[in-house]
Amino acid sequence: MSELLQSKPINAYPGGATVVIERLDGGCGCRGHLCALGLAPGTKVVVRDSHCDGCRVFVRESELILGQGMAEKILAVPCRLAPGAD
Repeated sequence: MSELLQSKPINAYPGGATVVIERLDGGCGCRGHLCALGLAPGTKVVVRDSHCDGCRVFVRESELILGQGMAEKILAVPCRLAPGAD
């Protein structure tokens, strides 16, 4: 089952996928910035779409557009596979 819970960057998920953030990569400044945007471990995120120029996500009643580099640092698992998911 551990293979099923392997996290991947949010920009690797298709549009419409609901995921739960598992961890944030990057330095403390990057992680702090992502947390300030509401993108913290344990947070549910809906991926709207991901293209070469950015990744559009919906989180905590807000829509955000992240650059691909920033999106690569947000590692998540599908919502249905996350521990404690309904």
